[in-house]
Amino acid sequence: MLTLLEQIDKGTLWRIPGGIHPPEHKSLSNQSEIARLPLADHYLVPVPGVGENCTLAVKAGDTVTKGQPLTLGEGFRYLPVHAPASGKVIAIEARASNHASALPVLTCVIENDHQEQWIDTVHAPLSPEQVAQMDNDAIISRVQAAGIAGLGGAAFPTHIKLKPVSDIELLIINGVECEPYITSDDKLMQEACDEIVRGIAIIHQLLGPKRIIVAIEDNKPQAIEQMSHALNRSQLPSHCARVSKIPTLYPSGGEKQLIQILTGQEVPSGAIPANLGILVQNVGTAYSITQAVYRNMPLIERVVTLTGQNIAKPGNYWVPIGTPVEHLLAAAQFKGDENSPVIIGGPMMGYMLPNVAAPITKGTNCVLLPSEQEVAPPSPEQPCIRCGECAQACPAQLLPQQLFWHAKAQEYDKAASYNLRDCIECGCCSYVCPSDIPLVEYYRVAKSALRQEAEEKKQAELAKQRFDSRTLRLEQEKQAREEKAKQAAERRKAQMTGSDKDAVAAAMARIKAKKAAQEQDQVPATTNIDDGKGATKPQDKVAAAIARAKAKKAAQKAKSEAPASTEPTESHQQATTANTGEAAAMSQKDKVAAAIARAKAKKAAQNSAEVSEASQGATQDEVQNLGQDAQETAPLSQKEKVAAAIARAKAKKAAQAESAHEAPPQEDAEGEQTATKASTPNATETEASSPEAIKKAKIAAAVAKAKAKKAQQANSEEQVAEPVATDEQAVQAVPADDPGAIKKAKIAAAVEKAKAKKAQQEKTGKEVAEQAASDEQAIQEAPVEDAEAIKKAKIAAAVAKAKAKKLAKAQAENPNNEHKD
Repeated sequence: MLTLLEQIDKGTLWRIPGGIHPPEHKSLSNQSEIARLPLADHYLVPVPGVGENCTLAVKAGDTVTKGQPLTLGEGFRYLPVHAPASGKVIAIEARASNHASALPVLTCVIENDHQEQWIDTVHAPLSPEQVAQMDNDAIISRVQAAGIAGLGGAAFPTHIKLKPVSDIELLIINGVECEPYITSDDKLMQEACDEIVRGIAIIHQLLGPKRIIVAIEDNKPQAIEQMSHALNRSQLPSHCARVSKIPTLYPSGGEKQLIQILTGQEVPSGAIPANLGILVQNVGTAYSITQAVYRNMPLIERVVTLTGQNIAKPGNYWVPIGTPVEHLLAAAQFKGDENSPVIIGGPMMGYMLPNVAAPITKGTNCVLLPSEQEVAPPSPEQPCIRCGECAQACPAQLLPQQLFWHAKAQEYDKAASYNLRDCIECGCCSYVCPSDIPLVEYYRVAKSALRQEAEEKKQAELAKQRFDSRTLRLEQEKQAREEKAKQAAERRKAQMTGSDKDAVAAAMARIKAKKAAQEQDQVPATTNIDDGKGATKPQDKVAAAIARAKAKKAAQKAKSEAPASTEPTESHQQATTANTGEAAAMSQKDKVAAAIARAKAKKAAQNSAEVSEASQGATQDEVQNLGQDAQETAPLSQKEKVAAAIARAKAKKAAQAESAHEAPPQEDAEGEQTATKASTPNATETEASSPEAIKKAKIAAAVAKAKAKKAQQANSEEQVAEPVATDEQAVQAVPADDPGAIKKAKIAAAVEKAKAKKAQQEKTGKEVAEQAASDEQAIQEAPVEDAEAIKKAKIAAAVAKAKAKKLAKAQAENPNNEHKD
C-alpha cells in the first residue's frame, strides 16, 4: 500500500462532498496586468489593537514616513500597523470599519504629502545566500515586524503560523482562488512567480517540510505554467516541490477542503491543520514574506481586484492599505448610484459594505460592483420546503436545515451542538436554496452571538480569578499584620519588668470597667417589667438616676437661696423638687411673685441666722424650718400655694409615720443645752405619746411664728430698709421684656414697704416683751408628754425674745427714726 507522500508524488487527488459550479466571471479582470491607481489624499489606517496588546507610536500632528510603524507592542501575538504613505497625522479617531456592520473603530487618519518618502530601514534586496545564512528567529522577527497577515481573507498573523507546535511534513501553497470574479492571486502568480517561490523557500528553511505542493485550479493555465517554471528555476529540491492542478469546484479553495482534496484527510472539528502536520499559506502571503525578509519592507499594500459591470476600468491594482473605498470607485470610474451594491469579496462569501468611506484592509482581496443583471436584488424569503438541497451542497457535511431552525429561534447552544463553528460560510446552501433563504446570514448572526457569549464567560472567569486573588492577598496581608503584631507584643512582653506588668494590668482593668459602665449607660429604658427575682431592671436604674439628678439640682438651688441654713430635711427636698417641677409651667406673673417670695425668704433666713447666734440653742434644722416658714408667709401665687400645701401634707404624713414606727431622732448636745436654758432646766425629751400632743405642739409653734413675724414687721428703719432693698432686687430680677410684670412687682414691693412702716410706728418694745411673755406662758402650758412639740415651742420663743430685745435696743438708740421712701 502506498504511503501518503507516495500518493502525493503520483498526483493522486480525492473528492470532497458537496460543492457547486457558479459562473466564474473572471475574464472581466484578468485580461490586463496589475496596475496602480492614483494615490489618495487621505489614508485611514485602522488600529483596533490599541489598548489591548499595543499602544500608539504617533499622535495627531506628527509627521510620518512611508512604512513607519504606527503602533508599538510586545508579545508574540502582536501585529504592527504601518503608514501606507508619507505625510501628517491629522486625526486619531473612530471611523467606519470595513465590515458588514460598519461599526466605528479607532483609526489613524494620515494626510498624504505625495512625497513618497520611505523609512530608512527599507534596503536593497539581499541575495538568496545571505537569507540562507539567517537564523529562524531573525526571519520570524522580520516577518512579525513587517505586520504580515494571511492575505487569503482570514488575516491571521503569519509569524504565528510559521512557528507551529508540531512538525510540518506537508506545505500547501494555496493558489486555487475558486471564488467567482476574483483574479488577484492568478495575476500575482503570473507576474511575480519568482518572488512567490523565494517566499516558499523561506518557509521551507523555517519548517523543513518533506513535501511542498502549489495547488492551482485547472481554469488558470497561465498561472500553472509560470509557477512550474519558477519552481524549476529555484534552489528547492526537485523531488520536494511540485505544482498540483485540481478540478474547478467551489469551494475547493477552502483550507480544510483543499487539504481533503490533496491528502484525503479531514481536519477534526475544533482542530487546525498543524495537528495533522500540514501548513497552508496563500500565494500573496508568500510574496509578502519575500519582501519582508529580503528588503525589510512592511506590508503596506496588496493586490485588489476591482470588477463588475458597474465600473469602467475593471482589473487588478496595487492598493495601499487604508485607501478609502470611495477613492477606488472614483479612480475606476464607478457607473452606479448610491443605491448600487458594493460588495467586499466575491459574490459567494463577500458582504455588502454600508459605508464606502471605509478603508481597504489586509484581508480585502476584491471590491465587486455588480449590475442588476449580474446580481439581482434578494428575493423575499419563503418558508422552507425541506428539499434537502442545502445538505447536498454543504462541503463541510453539516445539516444546514437544523442549523437554520435553531439559529432563527435564537437557540444558539443547540446550533453549536450541530457543529455550527465548522461552517466556513461558503454560501453554497444559500446558493441552492429554492426558497431564497439567506442561510449564511443566520449562521453568521448565531456565530457572533456564540463568540460574544464566550467572551463574556471569559471575562467573567478572569474577573472571578482577580477577585479570588485579591481576597487571598488581603487575607494573607491580614495574617501577616496579625503575626507581626503578635511578635511585637511578645517582644514587648519579654522586655517588660514587674512594675510594667502591674501597670498594664491596672490599665486593662480600668478599660474593662469603663467599657462596662458605658454599656450599662447605653441600655435603652423601654420597659419596666420585674423579672420576678427581685432584681432591679436597667429601666428602674435609669429612672432612679433621673430622680437623684433632679433632687440634687433642687438641693443645690435651695442651698444657694439659703446659704446660712444647713442641709434641708427629706420633706423639704421633696417640696423643693415638687416646686421645681411646677415652676416650668408658671406664667410671667407667677414668676414675678415667686422672685419676690424668694427674696423675702432669703432675708428671713439671714435674720434667722442672727437669732440663732443670740439664742445659742437653735439647731441648724430648726433655723432652716424657720426660714422655710418665713418663705411660706410671703405672698405666693396660686400654683405655689398648692405646691406648698402638698409639701406640708407629705411632711405631716412622714412625721406621723416616723413617730408611729421609729424612735425620735436625738438632738445634738448644743441643741439640748439651748432648749434647757430657754425653758425648764429639768425638762427631758420623751417619746411622742399621742396625735393630740403633736397637734398642740404645732399650734404653739404656729403662735410663736406669728409673733415673730409681727415683731419683724415692727423692727427698726435699718431692718425695714433691708427687705425693701431685697424687694427692689426682686423687681430687678424680673425679665425686662415684660413691662406689665415689672409694674406689678413694684406695686407689691410698695405695699410691703407701707405695711412695714405702719407696723414700725404701732409697735413698741413693751408690746413685743408682753407678747414674748405670753409665748413663754404658752410654752409652759404645753403638754409635757410631747417632747418634740415642747422643744420646737421653746426654740420659737427664744427666737422671738431675741428679736424683741434687738428691736427694743434699736428703739432706745433712735426714738425718732422715720422710714424714708
